[in-house]
Amino acid sequence: MEASVPKPAGWEDPLTGLDGPDLWQRVLVAEVARAARYKRPLTVVLVDLDGLDAVAESWGIDVARHVVRETAQCLRRAARSSDYCVRLGTSRYGVVLTETDEITAINFVERVREAGPRAMPKGTDGIRLSFGWSSPRPGESADTMVRRAEIRLLADMASAV
Repeated sequence: MEASVPKPAGWEDPLTGLDGPDLWQRVLVAEVARAARYKRPLTVVLVDLDGLDAVAESWGIDVARHVVRETAQCLRRAARSSDYCVRLGTSRYGVVLTETDEITAINFVERVREAGPRAMPKGTDGIRLSFGWSSPRPGESADTMVRRAEIRLLADMASAV
């Protein structure tokens, strides 16, 4: 029987079990290169959990942690085994959708947007998931693609206000 090798610190989020931000950058660079080399589709989705601070203040840290875990589970259920779901920060997630064009990614976003609120505990009606997505353009770096997704995410967050 093989012993499992622990992941380096920062490679897995202990609260959600999702991969962590250190893996995110490696996966992005590798997947953007793969998509360019083989001329295959790829889309990155950024997700922000709006209203988490208000939930923590009103209901406590345990409920806020529950919301974070439920969001991670919602993303994991909507993603395929070939996709990468990562927790990037307190209320931020990233998903690398391999073999996925932007139209199919929008379908993923809408599934999560619909399922997210149903997965939340009672009393957390102030929680909203915001999304931004982007696919690489020819010769574009992973960072540039993520910046475009971030701009779309910020616009979605602003539309809720």
